[in-house]
Amino acid sequence: MKIVMLQEAVEQIELNDARKQQMIRELKKEKKRHGRHGYGLRAAAALAVCIITVGIVSVPVRALVSSLVRERMERIPKEEVERTVEQLDTQNVGGDSYTRPYTEAEKARMEKLYEQYQNGTFPAGEIPQVDSEEEAKAYEFCFLTTASVFYLPADRELTDEEILQKIDFEHKRNYALRERYEEEHAEEIAAQETAEQEEITKAVEAGGVTEEQAVEIAAGYLQKIYGIDGSNMELDHYYDAEAANIIVGQPAYSVNWSDIINHQYYYFFIGMEDGRLLQVTHAGDYVREEFEPARPAIEEAPDKTMQIKEQAAHFLAEKIGIQESYDKIISCYQTTSEEGVSMWIEVLFVKENGEAHLLECGWNGTVMSYSVVTEKDYRNKRELTRKVMTERYTEEYGREVTVENVWN
Repeated sequence: MKIVMLQEAVEQIELNDARKQQMIRELKKEKKRHGRHGYGLRAAAALAVCIITVGIVSVPVRALVSSLVRERMERIPKEEVERTVEQLDTQNVGGDSYTRPYTEAEKARMEKLYEQYQNGTFPAGEIPQVDSEEEAKAYEFCFLTTASVFYLPADRELTDEEILQKIDFEHKRNYALRERYEEEHAEEIAAQETAEQEEITKAVEAGGVTEEQAVEIAAGYLQKIYGIDGSNMELDHYYDAEAANIIVGQPAYSVNWSDIINHQYYYFFIGMEDGRLLQVTHAGDYVREEFEPARPAIEEAPDKTMQIKEQAAHFLAEKIGIQESYDKIISCYQTTSEEGVSMWIEVLFVKENGEAHLLECGWNGTVMSYSVVTEKDYRNKRELTRKVMTERYTEEYGREVTVENVWN
């Protein structure tokens, strides 16, 4: 499964765009860090499926490679790494499968245990691995290596220890694939890093900003928008050539702050050519109850959009520092015949040249994200999302469900 396919899969989940962007960005970041040309696509796919099916949205992918976990992986004997890669190579399947779905309680515990794992809570043992279905019968919980099947207990839930064993097992597989890729493609990776550095140097000489300057710019916005200075948070930053494919204008530096304990994450894209803020997203443990009371009925939504537009304009001017003339200001939200008005509404400030400032908001006025887009691209995206959600809802409800984009 390629990264673009993972992005398409994430786009089909009914999450607010801020969280979808978070997941997509982290998948791309993980690919960039550990193999720029397709390393461990199977591992990336497995990770995406885990995030999608288990619902681990508040924990970024990058948290899965914390320093404690990294140290643990680096202690794995080389022979074990080689065996793991050989096992993956011989599996003639596209990904993992399971003997039953996770229960809701298991999903909830798995999210908590992922966080504990990254902070150093590792399993006491390892998941049993067997080579045949006959051997698997002797265990309630094990992994069938030949078919890549996780056998889960039929009559009880997984214990915390068993969940930790599975998390650990998946990390070890991903690590083994990464090690193999980096060893086989060392020259290619080095060449790519050199090319990227040349791009940065060229841009800086032409008046662009350095990575260090981008961090300073992002820190200024972190303080201005959210009123925090990033202290006691994990800072990560790097050049992201793929940013130009996501947002308008130019390659960018990605600058991120992570408060893992409190599940708060702040993502910034700073344009390399001019230091402009191209995107900012705040992702975290948003409680549905914070937004649900403000969600209007279908007949009330058109009038409520005027208030949201005013709040978005205030945020754009006061928090981002953008006061420009606009050709038009439009909003878009989604309605369904089954669930009414969507939880989120987006406001687009469109300039004469078609470029626009996009703010994703809750109906209570909370701004979830800001990005630079074009009206054309945005409208195309909304229509694609409408079609995907129509298919998904229709399948889920077992009858035709109407999904519409409402523009004001």
